[in-house]
Amino acid sequence: MLKALGAAQVSVACAPALARLFETLAGADRVIPLNGEGRIEGHDYWCLTMSLPMRFGTTLATIPARAPYLHARDDEVQAWRARLPAGALKVGLVWAGHPREDQAASNAIDQRRSLDARSFAPLLRTPGVTFVSLQLGATTRPQIADLPAEARPFDPMDDVRDFADTAAIVANLDLVITVDTSMAHLAGALGKPVWVLSRYAACWRWLTDRDDSPWYPTARIFRQNTRDAWGDVLQRVEQAILAI
Repeated sequence: MLKALGAAQVSVACAPALARLFETLAGADRVIPLNGEGRIEGHDYWCLTMSLPMRFGTTLATIPARAPYLHARDDEVQAWRARLPAGALKVGLVWAGHPREDQAASNAIDQRRSLDARSFAPLLRTPGVTFVSLQLGATTRPQIADLPAEARPFDPMDDVRDFADTAAIVANLDLVITVDTSMAHLAGALGKPVWVLSRYAACWRWLTDRDDSPWYPTARIFRQNTRDAWGDVLQRVEQAILAI
């Protein structure tokens, strides 16, 4: 969209873990990892990423929901395909966000959006479905060990370096089920079907009173009807996956 307005060169500065993924973004001439090394040379304009909708005058009706706009690298997709377990229906799963224990407000939100892995035990026993864990986190990823052995998802995350690696795994899946974390946005940007488990009084991005997303045509929202009550949400997810 910036190029359409006449920008001859567009650079994207981002967290290092996003750099290789953002190199697949059409129109990005240069991706600069914000790793504290080097300098960004002079540009005519700069804008914070989340301020671009304001600059474009974006409204709900004009959100540019053209997906996919990010892509996994073909060679990495093939490499991960050989490593993932076989299965007629492969489903990625994320049950918790980043706790941010040094930020009280963010930590409080994370506690409301996150579940324990054991909450998914009934879903993980769904016949004919191969589950793949996409969960990261020093306290949340080890929860896999708390699940019954026969219900544990395949866990490839030891070998994930950045979001590009995760994108390559997701490219091999049929569906991603996630609480409200970056995984929801990654899967949506990749054009992958994604079911988002959204807390009561949800993040503004998921709006209200709808089960779809204007940003991601492949997203489906499963909302809490009561604060902190996930049982009904998980039951609806279980029913939905049986209907596939």
